[in-house]
Amino acid sequence: MPQRRMDLYFPNLNAACEDVRHLRQVGNELTEQWSLAQILDHLNLSLQMTLTGAEFTFPVLLRPLFRVMFSRTLRVGKPSKLRGKAPKEIQPSANLDEDSCANRFYQLCDTLMQPDTKFVETYPMLGRLNREQWLQLQQWHCAHHLSFAVPHVSRSKTV
Repeated sequence: MPQRRMDLYFPNLNAACEDVRHLRQVGNELTEQWSLAQILDHLNLSLQMTLTGAEFTFPVLLRPLFRVMFSRTLRVGKPSKLRGKAPKEIQPSANLDEDSCANRFYQLCDTLMQPDTKFVETYPMLGRLNREQWLQLQQWHCAHHLSFAVPHVSRSKTV
């Protein structure tokens, strides 16, 4: 089994899209149980929350604790060794079309990168977030989950 890409970092969501294109072009091996389509579906559900909010929440008293726990992780932007189970509302479906999931991912990333796109004000686990914090969260989240997909050929060898 390949090693996770623990140094994966995306300075913006366009870089995450390029990584997905590369993974799909050269093929990839997964280090966990979700398929690439499932990873993308989960990320799509999370990206959509930035625009429309979430159907779930975490206890208000735990949000400051989560914020402290994740503040450095989000600033660094690299995958985390922290493990947890995603709320059922953002768990991926079992049988998905990878093309559809990838196209939705590209579309959502493009929408979020547009400067006039309005974001919701709160994230269920961290509370209030401004635009920069939302983007930082989503860039980290993409790097975290895409780190489980290891390309058959590194990008440095294809550039």
